[in-house]
Amino acid sequence: MQNKGLSKPGHISGGFGKPRYILFVLAAIVVAGALSLLQGAWAQNRNVKAAQQKESYTRPAPTKPLKPTIPEANRYQDDKVFLEYADSLFRPANEYEEYQIVKGSVKFRQGGMWMFCDSAYYYPEKNSMDAYGHVEMRQGDTLFVYADKLFYDGMSKHATLTHGPSRGNVELKNREVTLTTDSLDYDLNTELGWYSTGGRLQDDVNTLTSGYGEYSPSTKIAKFRDDVVLVNNKDGYRMLTEDLEYSTSSHIATISTPTRIEGENDTIITSRGWYNTQTDRAELTSRSTILHRDSSSNVTTLEGDSIVYDKVSRTSRAYMFRDPSRHRQPMVITDTARKVMLVGGYGEYNDSTQFAYSTDYPLLMEFSRPDTLFLRADTILSFIETVVEKRDSMTADSVKIELPGIAKEFHVARAIGCARFFNQDLQGIADTLLFKEQDSIMYMFRKPVVWTGERQVYGNRIDVHFNDSTPDWAELPEWGMVAEHIAEDFYDQMTGAHMKAFLENKGLKRLEVEGNVIAIMLPQENDSSYNKLVHAESSYLTLDMDSNKVKHLKMWPEVSGTVTPLFEVRNSMQFIEGFRWLEALRPVREWYGDRLRWADELGDVSEELEQYFNEPPLFKAIPKVAGRSLPMGSGLSGALPTALPVMDEKGGTPVSTGDNDVSEPQEEAVVTEEMTVETEKQEPQEEENQSEENTEENKE
Repeated sequence: MQNKGLSKPGHISGGFGKPRYILFVLAAIVVAGALSLLQGAWAQNRNVKAAQQKESYTRPAPTKPLKPTIPEANRYQDDKVFLEYADSLFRPANEYEEYQIVKGSVKFRQGGMWMFCDSAYYYPEKNSMDAYGHVEMRQGDTLFVYADKLFYDGMSKHATLTHGPSRGNVELKNREVTLTTDSLDYDLNTELGWYSTGGRLQDDVNTLTSGYGEYSPSTKIAKFRDDVVLVNNKDGYRMLTEDLEYSTSSHIATISTPTRIEGENDTIITSRGWYNTQTDRAELTSRSTILHRDSSSNVTTLEGDSIVYDKVSRTSRAYMFRDPSRHRQPMVITDTARKVMLVGGYGEYNDSTQFAYSTDYPLLMEFSRPDTLFLRADTILSFIETVVEKRDSMTADSVKIELPGIAKEFHVARAIGCARFFNQDLQGIADTLLFKEQDSIMYMFRKPVVWTGERQVYGNRIDVHFNDSTPDWAELPEWGMVAEHIAEDFYDQMTGAHMKAFLENKGLKRLEVEGNVIAIMLPQENDSSYNKLVHAESSYLTLDMDSNKVKHLKMWPEVSGTVTPLFEVRNSMQFIEGFRWLEALRPVREWYGDRLRWADELGDVSEELEQYFNEPPLFKAIPKVAGRSLPMGSGLSGALPTALPVMDEKGGTPVSTGDNDVSEPQEEAVVTEEMTVETEKQEPQEEENQSEENTEENKE
């Protein structure tokens, strides 16, 4: 019973006990375990190597360069920024904004503008980028911009460039123009670059600096504000202002605010106009001043409502505004060294020759002396005359050595056309006036007239000498007449071929007359009354005055004449032939004190004055008078009043001049050689008066 459920021993050993089968199973188990161990060891070794590798902040460089391209896109689109080249490209994962990091010889393009850098953040969706390191913008072969950083917006085409480690400044180069600054904004739409933190623009002519500046490569126009300084590269002159427009093509600076231009010899002060810095020519259209300095640092100023300045010719032209609605002021030229001021509606000045010229109611004021001399004419010239003064020779070793002369400069003023002058002591008119500082003489040509007090002097030419602004003598070398108003229609008169008057204390001190002397006088009695008229003729006369009274009168070598009581004097006896009282033409001027005042009574030329100069001369020319040749000067010869007796060459017996025959002296006249006429002792008699009356009737 027990053995029923058990197998036979021989059966069991026959199914499982075979040795070969058991070995096969054991071998399979061992192989499977070995494979499992090898797989685990390999995985563990791989994990260890991965753990040993260090993490880096940059993505490993790819084994092949990445060159992103858009094969089907037009790469010349103006509204798209294209990445043309980069050595490497990395796109960070899981960023909220899509961008690319590119490095190495990076190149971008938008339209015709190329942009280069070392590395950049590129934002394709925004069409923009941020470039770093050796940034360059290039457009064609004319525009180059260099910077350290570039922040570019392709949508608005606006670039902001700044300096940094790779480039210390931002530079924009456009042919000969270089703009340098710390930070620059550039707009590709308007082609305009600007800075606001200070910068410099330089071309082949000038260098400009300012706080704010902008430049357009297309128009070549630059604008500057805040502490603008323009320095000329050639001459070194400076232009200082607060607002300036400058063209790099024409090199013209347009001025719109108060500006000062400082040169080696000239300084210009203006607030509007333009200056060509290449030709050194300027037009100033607002009230401006130019200061000229000579080698001795003497300053001559030119002022005008508008001025044309030419540095090459060294000539400036100044104008007064013509528009009456504008605030008009005359041009003014002032020689501060010689104390001469020339004022007028128009004027020119050459600082090389020191020549000044003015028209349009010009006025010259010479205020080097206590009493200012005022001079007016249709045209006034003012210039410097150089005179070489001789020096005494010296002797060395018995040899006489001539020393070179010393050159000295003197001021000369010439007034042409209806000229008139005003001085507190003396006034006068002439067609032409010439005043020379060298001899302090005013030369008066063609119908000159001079007034001092109640006296009037006129002739064909008058020379007046000034001693420290006070006239001390006057000479009439080509015939003249002296007259003084006495009372009512009576005048003391004296005429001759050559006259010289000496003045003192604003009055006549002495008078010398040579040749064909004619005198009409009203001698004053002891009781200060007048009762007779004296008419005298001779070859020579001297008159001495004291306190405006006749002290001594001398006529020689022969004297003829008459003495007539006043109650018998007719109008024809009162005046010498050719006498005219010209008080209406006398210049007058209200004393202002302010020498800059321009409007005065000397400004306009009266009709009477024009008519006077249009009339023929008062005296006729003659070749000789009283044995002496008349002096010649300025084209004027000696002259003689119409129909007056002419003395012979010896100064003796009168010679008949035609109808007016006065060859024989009046019997009643006292005639002696080298005599002195004491007019207060002469008493006319009745028959003498009758004879004089008959003689006058014959003359008529």
